[in-house]
Amino acid sequence: MATNNRRAEAWGWTAHEETHWNSVPAELIPARVTGRYSVYWRVVIPAESREETVQAAGAFRYLAAGSDDYPVVGDWVALSPDGGLIQQILPRRSSITRRQAGRAACPQLLAANVEMALLVFGLDGGRNFSPGLLERFLTLCSAGGVAPLVVLNKADLAQPDYIETVRLQTAAVRSDIPVCITSTRSGAGLLELHGLITAGRTTCCMGRSGVGKSSIMNALLGTELRRTAEVSRIQNKGRHTTSTAQLLMLPGAAGDAAGGMLIDTPGLREVQLWGGEHSLLESFADVRELAAGCRFRDCRHQGEPGCAVQRAVAEGALPLTRLEHYLEQRDELAEAETRRRLGATAQEKQKWKSVSKRARRDRR
Repeated sequence: MATNNRRAEAWGWTAHEETHWNSVPAELIPARVTGRYSVYWRVVIPAESREETVQAAGAFRYLAAGSDDYPVVGDWVALSPDGGLIQQILPRRSSITRRQAGRAACPQLLAANVEMALLVFGLDGGRNFSPGLLERFLTLCSAGGVAPLVVLNKADLAQPDYIETVRLQTAAVRSDIPVCITSTRSGAGLLELHGLITAGRTTCCMGRSGVGKSSIMNALLGTELRRTAEVSRIQNKGRHTTSTAQLLMLPGAAGDAAGGMLIDTPGLREVQLWGGEHSLLESFADVRELAAGCRFRDCRHQGEPGCAVQRAVAEGALPLTRLEHYLEQRDELAEAETRRRLGATAQEKQKWKSVSKRARRDRR
């Protein structure tokens, strides 16, 4: 075993990491990233039960081709023998990745090695919940191999009939997704939620600004560690109070010393997708099942004869908006995949151009 078994497993070490650690030089130290700050990272070293602020080694930066090659919160890394430099990243088991906001066509990793994602929505009205936004979050989870759990927060501000409406809308998007209704003011649902974040497993908290992610985290931690702010009364929009992702260990739900881990991410104003078309298999399982009845195996559901999906829309068995959202996400993912391939090619050319330039300089 690369490190103290129980201490490492408490921080999320699994057989996956153990297998890949076998190829790491014996003198290096395993650690997990708990925070990222510009060119520095905060890591926990389970074997020594301590946290350190570290940097990436020069060789690591030299070999990194893109932003996703650098550590993110949740990554397991190998540190230099003195514990001050990140030498390499262990392969990720899962990740939450979106397309970077703005015009840039590159991925933005939000968290790594996550088992479950809390998709937090506010029940205080406005644009805090919509089936379309839920669909996008589910696609992000599916692309990264992360199990979703919907959290409907601020139940104290909603009428029972509205809560039931949102529950039904959630089930219409995906019937098997678990739902937890919470209120950080009354404490409703928090014990249930805490029990779902089990020891040794990592959960990521995602949602728009103002839905109460940091308030949920503070309630589960039992202390005020994450700053919160009131939602604007005029626009009913949240305000960014979490600017960086951070991984924290929760106390055990049953009074144990340690529980599961929770990563609180900044509020997402844009949920742009990044991945392949396979990412839609779970978020649009109903469309996939209907597509099995199409006349052509490569049916695009856009006017082809014998299309079972379009027939279901015409008969009212599938909402038109559901198909429209599917086609929109499919096209967005196809564009992202094309840009990813072009970007990877450009990065590889730039990498070898730099290597050649350095080799010529060294020969002088």
